[in-house]
Amino acid sequence: MARNVAVVTTTHAKGWDDYGARMVESFDRHWPADIRLHLYHENFTPPVGIARLTSRDLLASCPELVAFKARHAANPLANGRSRRPMPRLFNTHLDGGPPRWRLRLFRRGYRWQAVRFAHKMFAIFHAAETTDADLLIWIDADTLFFADVPRAEIEGFCPPDRFVGCLRRRIHTETGFVAYNLRHPATRRFLEAFRRMYTDDLLFREAEFHDAYLFDMVRLRVEAEGHATHDIADGVGLRASHVLINSRLGAFMDHMKGGRKAYGLSRRKDLVVARTESYWTQR
Repeated sequence: MARNVAVVTTTHAKGWDDYGARMVESFDRHWPADIRLHLYHENFTPPVGIARLTSRDLLASCPELVAFKARHAANPLANGRSRRPMPRLFNTHLDGGPPRWRLRLFRRGYRWQAVRFAHKMFAIFHAAETTDADLLIWIDADTLFFADVPRAEIEGFCPPDRFVGCLRRRIHTETGFVAYNLRHPATRRFLEAFRRMYTDDLLFREAEFHDAYLFDMVRLRVEAEGHATHDIADGVGLRASHVLINSRLGAFMDHMKGGRKAYGLSRRKDLVVARTESYWTQR
């Protein structure tokens, strides 16, 4: 029996204009008709008339996010504007070797922008609490679906015996696409531990503050309890930085992460596998 599936994403007004509207429209064209999309919007109301879209104001829905942002609005450490030495954990994700620590100087940039990436996580927390779905899939708003997404593929994003399905890489997990198995006994504990990173400011004890690094830190602790995750990328993250388009997901979607947003699609040089879909070959 097919599981009940829901998808969640979030964007602000500029993101909606630049890429979010396109993502929502392509989702409606290519995903099975019974799957709802939960859109958390910030400081605007999306002008769409898609019947299966649940639209929520992010800040009104997530008072803990509002509190976190207010608490750290003037904190340079929480906004990627601080420098200090901190040990960083390397090589824990794919190749099976022992963790290695290296002392590294904090740099400016996305790895320490806690406030920026908190929006995404609180949208996930709220959706997980309010949906009746068995499987909740987070998808970044800077994605595009160019082909139909088969139901069999969706079921494979996170098998019933795994608490989460994700795109593993040699560095931190790619969290532009994550499938949460809400019927697994470990998933709620995972999400609650993740939430406490923000509500109790525990993330500042970690080497990096962005959601992907924190995801891995919480994931590793849950895995240590004996619970398993699923690698949607089937190991291709060992050799692909832009792992999403090189995984099975690249058969029907693109992810314009980082500077690719301005270009409107991923670059040919991002591919390390041979893709035969016309979206990739006819460019």
